[in-house]
Amino acid sequence: MEPITTTAIASVVTYLAGKLKENQSVKSFLDDFTEATVNWIRPIFLKEDGTEEKIIQKLKENPDSATKQEAVKVAIVSEIEDNPAAEQFLLEMVKVIASKTGNTSTQTNTMTVTGDGNYSFQGISNSNINIGK
Repeated sequence: MEPITTTAIASVVTYLAGKLKENQSVKSFLDDFTEATVNWIRPIFLKEDGTEEKIIQKLKENPDSATKQEAVKVAIVSEIEDNPAAEQFLLEMVKVIASKTGNTSTQTNTMTVTGDGNYSFQGISNSNINIGK
């Protein structure tokens, strides 16, 4: 599997946790993104009937919990591992979040996930997200 950006996943989860902390719903979080992105990430967060998955319920109960946030990050990593082409949706989410929060600079840590679920972290570099400003 190609390296994925752990900072991008962290950005998405931090943004989601912030929305939940403000007593907003997962659906409110999803409203910020394109239909294709929502179609990809929605099953991680919501069941088919629209109720929240357990990891989201737990994050909603304690959005500042690093453990609860990590559970959501792992679920996203798992989805990208199953469908590497979905990384484009993750990157789109980061751009949208950056435009909403005004944070256009990120520090990127890459992580490789092997088929057996092991993780390896690689170099750190700085990059800017071009959000068309």
